Amino acid sequence: MDKKRIMLIVPMLDQGGLERVCAATAQLLKSEYAVHLVVFNGTGMIYDVSGVDLTDLHLGAADGRVGKVCNVFRRVRRVRKLKKQLGTQLSYSFGPTANLVNVLSKRKDFTWAGIRGYGALNSKGAMRLICCMADRVVSCTRVMEQQIQRQFHPKKSAALYNPCDIRQIRQQSLLGTPPEFDSFFARKGKVVVSMGREHDVKGFWHLIKAVSLVRTDVPVKLMIIGAGDYSAYRALADNLGMGEDVLFTGVQLNPFALLKKADLYALTSESEGFPNALIEAMAVGLPCVSVNCLTGPAEILHEDYEQCNDENRTVYADYGILTGIFHGSKDMDALRFTKEEERFAAELKTLLRDEAVYRRYQEAAKKRAEAFGMETYLENIKGLIEKDI
Repeated sequence: MDKKRIMLIVPMLDQGGLERVCAATAQLLKSEYAVHLVVFNGTGMIYDVSGVDLTDLHLGAADGRVGKVCNVFRRVRRVRKLKKQLGTQLSYSFGPTANLVNVLSKRKDFTWAGIRGYGALNSKGAMRLICCMADRVVSCTRVMEQQIQRQFHPKKSAALYNPCDIRQIRQQSLLGTPPEFDSFFARKGKVVVSMGREHDVKGFWHLIKAVSLVRTDVPVKLMIIGAGDYSAYRALADNLGMGEDVLFTGVQLNPFALLKKADLYALTSESEGFPNALIEAMAVGLPCVSVNCLTGPAEILHEDYEQCNDENRTVYADYGILTGIFHGSKDMDALRFTKEEERFAAELKTLLRDEAVYRRYQEAAKKRAEAFGMETYLENIKGLIEKDI
C-alpha cells in the first residue's frame, strides 16, 4: 500500500522552537508516511532532517512591503506546483508566514495551520484569513486552542503539545560542562536556572531581583542559558551586589548538562507559546517555580489546568509551583521590587529550604516530563492524521 503523502512547510531550520518541532515531526513521521519538507530558505540549517525529502525554495525574506507581498505569491506558486507534483494529501505548516503560504496554495490537500506562539493571535486579520481557509488549526496548548475557537472560529481545531526527546535530554545531561564555568559552580550556594534568549518577554529582570531577595536568607546563585548580550542584566546583577553569582552562559550546544548541575528551574515570562525549556528542566529532575502566564505552564504543571484560571494567586500544582503573573513595565532599578517579585522569591525559598517539598516536586517533575515525550507526540499526531486523510 502506498504511504500517505504529507508536506511540512517551515520558513527556515536555523534556530527556534517551531523549527525544532517541524524537524522532529519530519523525523518521527518519515518511516510511516511519505514526508516532504519545504523550507523557504535553507541557509544555516541546524536541525537534523537527514533521510527526509527536502525542497529549498531559495525564497528568503524580502525587503519592503511590495517585496514581501511579491515574495508570498512566489512562494505560493512554488508550493502549489510542488503539491501537484507530489500528490500531497495533507500539508502542515509551522508559523504565520508558512501558514499563509499553505492555505493560499491549497489544491486537493487537507491543510493544517500550526500556531506555535501566542503572539500570532495579535495579528487578527491574518488569523481570520488562516482560520477561514485552513481545514484544521493546530495549536500547541489547549488554552490557545480554546481562545482561537472563541475568537476566530476555525473549521476544525486540535492541540498538539511540542515533543521533547526525553531520552536524549537525559543522556546529554550526564556529559561534562564547559570548564570556563567551573569557578561559578565552585562558588557557595545552590543554583537557580532559567533558559531563554535575551528578550523582554522572558522577564529576566524579575528573576534577577527575586533571586537577590532569596540571597538575604539562603545562599543561592543564578544561571541564565541563552542567546543575547545581556549587558544590561549584568549591570543589574552588579548593582544588586551579586554580579559574581550570576552566570550568563550564552548559547550552548548541550544546555542539558548545565541544567543537571542546577537545583531548581524558574520561569518568569510575560507569555509563552509552549515552554519547551520547562519540560527539558523537568526531564532532568529539576523542581520548577513558574509564573502562570499564557500559555503552557499551567497545562504542564497541573492536571486540571482550568483550576488555575486565577493568574494572580499561587498554586501548589501537581508537578510544580505556579505563581501570579508579574505586573508593570520593565524596571531595571536595583532599589525597586514589586510584590510579585517578592512572592516569586518566597516560593524559590520554599523549594530551597523545605527538603520534603523539594523531593516531592523533583520526582513529580521527572514523571510529568514523560507525558511530553516523542512517543506520546507521535501517537497523537498519527491519530489526527488518520482522522483527516
